[in-house]
Amino acid sequence: MDLVKRALTFLTFFVCCISLAFLAASFATQSWIEAEPIRTGIKLNSTSSYGEDKKFVGTINFGLFKGEKVLDYGLGPRKSHIWIKTELLKNPTLMVFGLWLFTIICVALSMVFGLVGAIFAVINTVIVPVELITGMVGLYLWNCIGAVASLAAVLSWVVQYYVKLQKNVMTEEEIGDKWTSEGQARLGSSFWFVIVALVLYVLNIFIIKLAQNHVWEHRQPKSTTDKNPEGAIMLY
Repeated sequence: MDLVKRALTFLTFFVCCISLAFLAASFATQSWIEAEPIRTGIKLNSTSSYGEDKKFVGTINFGLFKGEKVLDYGLGPRKSHIWIKTELLKNPTLMVFGLWLFTIICVALSMVFGLVGAIFAVINTVIVPVELITGMVGLYLWNCIGAVASLAAVLSWVVQYYVKLQKNVMTEEEIGDKWTSEGQARLGSSFWFVIVALVLYVLNIFIIKLAQNHVWEHRQPKSTTDKNPEGAIMLY
């Protein structure tokens, strides 16, 4: 394997590592959804100069496993923690359970194949494997699967957002207290981390294709040999 091809192959190792870092951050952080709910219909006393209605505000952000909620009922902000699995048991209408679970599985699969791609990138830099699946073809395959898994996670969470989370991220009790988050929720930074990982996997696929095609080599015309060189045939 020539030096340029080795360098490009080893570059995919670093790209895989960066992609893994973003995917791990998406798991660890709590910003898949960010919302700023408001409390409506609160009547103040007659001496208030602000009118009869006042909206109290709050902030909610959560990831795939946990999050936090800060709501102001008029006596100052009250902070509480959210555990998604527990929340889904108490409030099944919060999210579509299948989409939530599918998102977790896809992000995990993307991390697994990113790790496999990183390992085989090092192997292909040091040696030239005999088997196709462990060589450049396999390296191309692992990154493709990682990209597909990341894309599936992104699409499933987008569906989750438009079907459920865009309309409401509050519990039934909070809705009864006149809290609403409709139109106040957005996709957070943790979600965008998965998109960055997807772009990095696509970049790796491009680099692998570049390494396989040897585009940096200049094709030289084949030299033609004289079929009857001088002195090769002697006639007597």
